Amino acid sequence: MSIKMYYEGLGSQRLFFRKLTYKDINSWMEFYKDNPNLKYLGIDLNRDCDEMAKAWIDTQIERYEKNTFGQLGIIFKETKELVGTGGFKISEYCQEGTVEIAVAIKPTHWRKGIGKEANITLINAVFKNSLAHTIIGRRHIDNYPSQKFNYDFAFEDISILKDNKRLVVKFQLTKARWEENNDFYNHSPF
Repeated sequence: MSIKMYYEGLGSQRLFFRKLTYKDINSWMEFYKDNPNLKYLGIDLNRDCDEMAKAWIDTQIERYEKNTFGQLGIIFKETKELVGTGGFKISEYCQEGTVEIAVAIKPTHWRKGIGKEANITLINAVFKNSLAHTIIGRRHIDNYPSQKFNYDFAFEDISILKDNKRLVVKFQLTKARWEENNDFYNHSPF
Protein backbone atom coordinates (compact mmCIF):
# COMPACT_ATOMS: atom_id res chain seq x y z
CA MET A 1 0.00 0.00 0.00
CA SER A 2 1.39 3.34 -0.95
CA ILE A 3 0.95 6.40 1.22
CA LYS A 4 -1.24 7.83 -1.57
CA MET A 5 -3.54 4.82 -1.41
CA TYR A 6 -3.70 5.20 2.36
CA TYR A 7 -4.65 8.85 2.05
CA GLU A 8 -7.10 8.48 -0.84
CA GLY A 9 -8.06 4.87 -1.41
CA LEU A 10 -9.55 3.37 1.73
CA GLY A 11 -13.21 2.54 1.95
CA SER A 12 -15.81 -0.06 2.82
CA GLN A 13 -19.46 -0.70 2.17
CA ARG A 14 -20.70 2.30 4.17
CA LEU A 15 -17.55 4.34 4.79
CA PHE A 16 -14.70 6.10 3.07
CA PHE A 17 -11.59 7.63 4.57
CA ARG A 18 -10.01 10.96 3.68
CA LYS A 19 -7.49 13.42 5.07
CA LEU A 20 -8.80 15.72 7.77
CA THR A 21 -8.79 19.46 7.07
CA TYR A 22 -9.41 22.55 9.15
CA LYS A 23 -12.96 22.58 7.71
CA ASP A 24 -13.59 19.50 9.89
CA ILE A 25 -13.01 21.30 13.22
CA ASN A 26 -16.67 22.20 13.85
CA SER A 27 -17.82 18.68 13.12
CA TRP A 28 -15.01 17.03 15.10
CA MET A 29 -15.84 19.17 18.16
CA GLU A 30 -18.84 16.86 18.64
CA PHE A 31 -16.43 14.07 19.66
CA TYR A 32 -15.45 16.08 22.75
CA LYS A 33 -19.01 16.90 23.89
CA ASP A 34 -20.67 14.60 26.43
CA ASN A 35 -18.08 11.89 25.81
CA PRO A 36 -17.54 9.86 29.01
CA ASN A 37 -14.44 8.20 27.51
CA LEU A 38 -12.32 11.35 27.22
CA LYS A 39 -10.84 10.64 30.64
CA TYR A 40 -9.03 7.64 29.11
CA LEU A 41 -7.28 9.59 26.35
CA GLY A 42 -4.60 11.39 28.33
CA ILE A 43 -5.57 14.79 26.91
CA ASP A 44 -5.97 18.13 28.67
CA LEU A 45 -9.69 18.24 29.45
CA ASN A 46 -9.50 21.84 30.68
CA ARG A 47 -9.57 23.10 27.10
CA ASP A 48 -12.68 24.00 25.13
CA CYS A 49 -14.03 21.49 22.61
CA ASP A 50 -12.93 23.65 19.69
CA GLU A 51 -9.37 23.84 21.07
CA MET A 52 -9.20 20.05 21.45
CA ALA A 53 -10.62 19.48 17.96
CA LYS A 54 -8.16 21.92 16.38
CA ALA A 55 -5.22 20.38 18.26
CA TRP A 56 -6.22 16.91 17.04
CA ILE A 57 -6.50 18.05 13.44
CA ASP A 58 -3.22 20.03 13.70
CA THR A 59 -1.47 16.82 14.77
CA GLN A 60 -2.90 14.82 11.87
CA ILE A 61 -2.02 17.46 9.26
CA GLU A 62 1.53 17.54 10.64
CA ARG A 63 1.71 13.75 10.22
CA TYR A 64 0.41 13.97 6.64
CA GLU A 65 3.08 16.54 5.80
CA LYS A 66 5.76 14.18 7.16
CA ASN A 67 4.22 11.17 5.34
CA THR A 68 3.94 9.28 8.63
CA PHE A 69 0.30 8.32 8.12
CA GLY A 70 -2.01 10.02 10.63
CA GLN A 71 -5.66 9.67 11.48
CA LEU A 72 -8.05 10.05 8.57
CA GLY A 73 -11.61 11.27 8.65
CA ILE A 74 -14.14 8.43 8.61
CA ILE A 75 -16.98 9.58 6.38
CA PHE A 76 -20.41 7.96 6.17
CA LYS A 77 -20.97 7.57 2.42
CA GLU A 78 -24.73 8.07 2.53
CA THR A 79 -24.65 11.47 4.27
CA LYS A 80 -21.01 12.55 3.67
CA GLU A 81 -20.84 13.23 7.43
CA LEU A 82 -17.61 12.98 9.41
CA VAL A 83 -18.48 10.27 11.96
CA GLY A 84 -15.02 9.59 13.37
CA THR A 85 -11.32 9.39 12.77
CA GLY A 86 -9.16 6.35 12.27
CA GLY A 87 -5.85 5.25 10.96
CA PHE A 88 -2.25 4.56 11.75
CA LYS A 89 0.83 6.25 13.04
CA ILE A 90 4.42 5.36 13.64
CA SER A 91 4.98 5.93 17.36
CA GLU A 92 7.72 5.41 19.89
CA TYR A 93 6.02 2.09 20.67
CA CYS A 94 6.49 0.78 17.12
CA GLN A 95 9.39 -1.39 16.11
CA GLU A 96 10.36 -1.79 12.46
CA GLY A 97 7.47 -3.29 10.51
CA THR A 98 4.90 -2.14 13.07
CA VAL A 99 2.18 0.51 12.93
CA GLU A 100 -0.13 1.75 15.67
CA ILE A 101 -3.88 1.84 15.04
CA ALA A 102 -6.52 4.06 16.60
CA VAL A 103 -10.17 4.64 15.77
CA ALA A 104 -12.40 7.22 17.46
CA ILE A 105 -16.12 7.50 16.72
CA LYS A 106 -18.34 10.42 17.73
CA PRO A 107 -20.64 9.40 20.61
CA THR A 108 -23.75 10.06 18.50
CA HIS A 109 -22.61 7.25 16.18
CA TRP A 110 -21.70 4.62 18.77
CA ARG A 111 -23.28 1.17 18.55
CA LYS A 112 -23.92 1.36 14.82
CA GLY A 113 -21.05 -0.92 13.77
CA ILE A 114 -18.99 1.99 12.42
CA GLY A 115 -16.00 1.30 14.68
CA LYS A 116 -15.99 -2.38 13.72
CA GLU A 117 -16.28 -1.58 10.01
CA ALA A 118 -13.51 1.04 10.20
CA ASN A 119 -11.16 -1.29 12.10
CA ILE A 120 -11.71 -4.20 9.72
CA THR A 121 -11.10 -1.92 6.72
CA LEU A 122 -7.89 -0.50 8.18
CA ILE A 123 -6.48 -3.81 9.44
CA ASN A 124 -7.21 -5.61 6.17
CA ALA A 125 -5.54 -2.80 4.22
CA VAL A 126 -2.35 -3.11 6.29
CA PHE A 127 -1.97 -6.86 6.00
CA LYS A 128 -3.30 -7.37 2.45
CA ASN A 129 -0.87 -4.74 1.21
CA SER A 130 2.08 -5.82 3.38
CA LEU A 131 2.34 -2.39 4.95
CA ALA A 132 3.44 -3.94 8.27
CA HIS A 133 3.72 -7.34 9.91
CA THR A 134 2.34 -6.18 13.27
CA ILE A 135 -0.31 -3.69 14.37
CA ILE A 136 -0.31 -2.38 17.92
CA GLY A 137 -2.88 -0.50 19.92
CA ARG A 138 -2.88 1.10 23.37
CA ARG A 139 -5.89 1.30 25.69
CA HIS A 140 -6.21 2.85 29.13
CA ILE A 141 -6.04 0.14 31.78
CA ASP A 142 -9.53 1.05 33.09
CA ASN A 143 -11.20 1.32 29.68
CA TYR A 144 -12.59 -2.21 29.63
CA PRO A 145 -15.01 -1.77 26.68
CA SER A 146 -12.15 -0.59 24.47
CA GLN A 147 -9.93 -3.44 25.64
CA LYS A 148 -12.73 -5.94 24.87
CA PHE A 149 -12.95 -4.45 21.40
CA ASN A 150 -9.26 -5.30 20.88
CA TYR A 151 -9.82 -8.89 22.03
CA ASP A 152 -12.79 -9.18 19.66
CA PHE A 153 -10.37 -8.33 16.85
CA ALA A 154 -7.91 -11.08 17.94
CA PHE A 155 -5.37 -8.65 19.41
CA GLU A 156 -3.29 -10.03 22.26
CA ASP A 157 -2.19 -7.96 25.24
CA ILE A 158 1.57 -7.90 25.51
CA SER A 159 2.42 -5.39 28.23
CA ILE A 160 1.28 -2.68 30.57
CA LEU A 161 3.18 0.56 30.31
CA LYS A 162 3.10 4.11 31.60
CA ASP A 163 2.14 6.54 28.88
CA ASN A 164 1.66 10.24 29.54
CA LYS A 165 1.17 9.63 33.29
CA ARG A 166 -1.47 6.94 32.70
CA LEU A 167 -1.32 3.16 32.65
CA VAL A 168 -2.19 1.57 29.32
CA VAL A 169 -2.39 -1.96 28.00
CA LYS A 170 -0.41 -2.47 24.82
CA PHE A 171 -2.00 -4.91 22.38
CA GLN A 172 -0.71 -6.42 19.17
CA LEU A 173 -2.09 -8.21 16.14
CA THR A 174 0.41 -10.03 13.94
CA LYS A 175 -0.17 -10.87 10.32
CA ALA A 176 -0.09 -14.59 11.24
CA ARG A 177 -2.84 -14.11 13.86
CA TRP A 178 -4.86 -12.06 11.35
CA GLU A 179 -4.57 -14.96 8.87
CA GLU A 180 -5.71 -17.39 11.60
CA ASN A 181 -8.84 -15.23 12.01
CA ASN A 182 -9.54 -15.04 8.28
CA ASP A 183 -13.25 -15.79 8.71
CA PHE A 184 -13.75 -12.78 10.96
CA TYR A 185 -11.73 -10.38 8.83
CA ASN A 186 -12.56 -11.47 5.32
CA HIS A 187 -16.14 -12.64 5.62
CA SER A 188 -17.58 -9.64 7.38
CA PRO A 189 -20.50 -7.79 5.76
CA PHE A 190 -18.23 -4.79 5.19
